[in-house]
Amino acid sequence: MTKRIHFPSVYRLAQLGLDAFVAWSACSLAFLIRFDGDIPSTHQALAWILPLLAIPGRLLFQTGFGLYQQVWRLFGPKDATSLFNAVTLYSLVVLVTTRLLIPRFQFLHGIPLGVSAIDWSFCLMGMIGMRYARRQSLSHYQIGRYPRRTYRSGISPTQRQRVLVVGAGMTGAQIVQEVRQNPQLHLEIVGFVDDDPTKVGRKVEGVAVIGKTCQMVAIAQRLNAAEVLISMPSANAAQIRNLVNLARGSSLKLKVLPGKTEILRDRNLTPQAREIQIQDILGRPEIRLDFDAEFDPKFPSARSQIYQQTVLVTGAGGSIGSEICRQLARLEPNNLLLLGRGENSIFNIEQELKRDFPQLKVTALIADVRHQARLEQIFKTWKPEIIFHAAAHKHVPLMQHNPTEALENNALASFHLAKLANIYGVKTFVLISTDKAVEPNNFMGLSKRLAELMVKASASTSHTRFLVVRFGNVLGSRGSVVPIFQSQIARGGPVTITDPSMTRYFMTTPEASQLVIQSLAVGQSGQTLILDMGQPVKILDLAEQLIQLAGLTPEVDVPIKITGLRPGEKLHEALVSATEKVIPTDHPKILAVSSYPPAPEDLANAIATLSESIVASLPADNLWRKAQHCIDVLESSQAFHS
Repeated sequence: MTKRIHFPSVYRLAQLGLDAFVAWSACSLAFLIRFDGDIPSTHQALAWILPLLAIPGRLLFQTGFGLYQQVWRLFGPKDATSLFNAVTLYSLVVLVTTRLLIPRFQFLHGIPLGVSAIDWSFCLMGMIGMRYARRQSLSHYQIGRYPRRTYRSGISPTQRQRVLVVGAGMTGAQIVQEVRQNPQLHLEIVGFVDDDPTKVGRKVEGVAVIGKTCQMVAIAQRLNAAEVLISMPSANAAQIRNLVNLARGSSLKLKVLPGKTEILRDRNLTPQAREIQIQDILGRPEIRLDFDAEFDPKFPSARSQIYQQTVLVTGAGGSIGSEICRQLARLEPNNLLLLGRGENSIFNIEQELKRDFPQLKVTALIADVRHQARLEQIFKTWKPEIIFHAAAHKHVPLMQHNPTEALENNALASFHLAKLANIYGVKTFVLISTDKAVEPNNFMGLSKRLAELMVKASASTSHTRFLVVRFGNVLGSRGSVVPIFQSQIARGGPVTITDPSMTRYFMTTPEASQLVIQSLAVGQSGQTLILDMGQPVKILDLAEQLIQLAGLTPEVDVPIKITGLRPGEKLHEALVSATEKVIPTDHPKILAVSSYPPAPEDLANAIATLSESIVASLPADNLWRKAQHCIDVLESSQAFHS
C-alpha cells in the first residue's frame, strides 16, 4: 500500500507566505529608512541580497522555534516569547556574519547597526501584529456568530451574566481570554478587584482593575455585576472567608475556582468554577501532599508505584473512593478497577473519569465485598497489584441498629479481602479506617477497629505490604454532618446539634484521598498512618459557618436546636488511643502508629468467634461483648509480642 504524502495545508502556507512578506518588507524598509531612500553604492548589494535571504532565513529559524505549530487564533504570551527569540536570534546571526565573520575573508561593508535595529523592530511588530489580528478577528467572528444561536435558545446577548473577578493575576487573565473565546458561556467580565496597589487603575486583557477587594460589593453594585468569581487557586481559607463575610447581606453570588490539587490543568478554567463550599473556609489551611516526592529510601514515590499498575479501589462510587479514583487517574495507572455495590454511583464515576481522562483505562466492576467467590473471580481475571479498600458502612446510628451488617461488611469482609490480596500476590493493600476505631463505643467504630487489627495480623505472614490509614470526618462525604446541615438550612431550620461542646477532626475530601495514596511512599507493613490534622473543630462553629455561607444569620434566619447525644456517639473523637505509640514518619505531615501484629492463632480464633456470632444473630448486647472480646484478644496479643 502506497504511503500517502501530506502536503502543507492552505492555512499553513498562508502563514508562511505572510511571514515571508513581512521578513522581506521589514528588511527592505530598514535600508530605505536608514539612508532616507538614497542607498549608497557600498550597501546596494546588501540592500538587494539581505531582504531575499531574510525570506528563507527567518522562516527556517521560526520553524526551528516551533512557530508554525502554533495556532494563530490562540496566539498568547508564550507564543510571543518564542517569536521574539526567533526574530532576535536571526537578526544577531546576520549582524555577526556580515560585520565580523565575512570581513575576515573578503572586503564587505557589513549591515549598518541602524538597519539591523529597524529590521528587527519592524519584523517583530509585523509578525506579532498579524497574529494578534488573526486572534481578534476570530473573537469578532464568534461574537457575531453566537448571538443568533443565543436568540434561538431564548437568551439575548444583553442577558449575559455580568461577572466581577477577584484576583488580577495570570488565572484572572486566562478567565477573560476564555470568556471572550467562548461567547456561548453567556458571561461578561466587567472588571477586576485586587489587593495589589500596583495593579489598581491598570488593565488586564483590556479589563480594568477597579479597586481593592474590600470594595468588592460596592464595585459590583455599581457595575451591575450579579456574580463574583474568585480566581485565586492558591487562596487560603482566611481570604475566602473574608470575601464571604464582605458579600453577606448582598445579593451577590460568589463562585470560586478549585484549589491547585483539584483543578484540571488541561481543561478551561471557567467551567470549573463552583459554589463556595465549607472546606474553602475551614479554619485549618488545607494540606497538600506531593506524589512525586520520595521520603523513605525503601519506597519509591507514590506516583512511581501507581504508574502503569493495575489498581483496585473498593467502594469506588462513594465520596472517599471516588475522590481516590480522581487522584489516582492523574498518576496514570495501567488499569483502574472501580469496584462497588451500587451500580449508579459506579457508573457515574466511570463516566466522569472517561470524560476527564480519556487516555485512562477504566474498568467498572459491580460486586459486594462480602461475596468471596465473586472477589476471587475478580482477582483471577484482573490481577490487581495495588488495592485501596474504601468500601464500608460508615453511618454510626444506622450501624448501631444493624450491628451484624457492620461487623460482617466492615470487619470480616476486610479480612477476607486482605487474605485474597496475600494469595494473589498484591504488592500493597491499604485499608481506610476512621477515628471512630479509637477506643470505640459504637458498632461502626468497633467493626473498623476489628478490621484494623485483622489487616495488621495479615502483615505478619505475607509478602504483601498491609497499611491502615486513619482519619477523621471528611467534609462533604456522604456520612458527614455537612450535607445534613445543608439540607436543614435549605428547609429553613432548625439545624440540629447533639451537644454545643461536641468537637470533631475534619479534613477535606482531597486531603483524605491524598493521605491514602501518599501512604504508599511512607508506610511500612503493619503500620497505621494518620494525618496531622491540627486542632478539632466545634460542631456548633461549623453549623454557624454553614448558615453564614448560605447568606443567613444563625438564630435569626435559621434556629439551632440542641438534641442530645445519639446512641453510640462520642462528645470528642481522638485519632490515637491512650495505649498506642505514635512515631514520626519521613513525611512532616504524616504520623505512624506502630505496633506488633496480632498472632495468627489469635486472629483465627477471633475470626471464628465473630463469624459464629454473626450467623447466630445474637442480641446487640451479646454481640457487643463477643466483638469486644475479639478486640481484647487481638490487642493483648500485640502487647505480648511487643
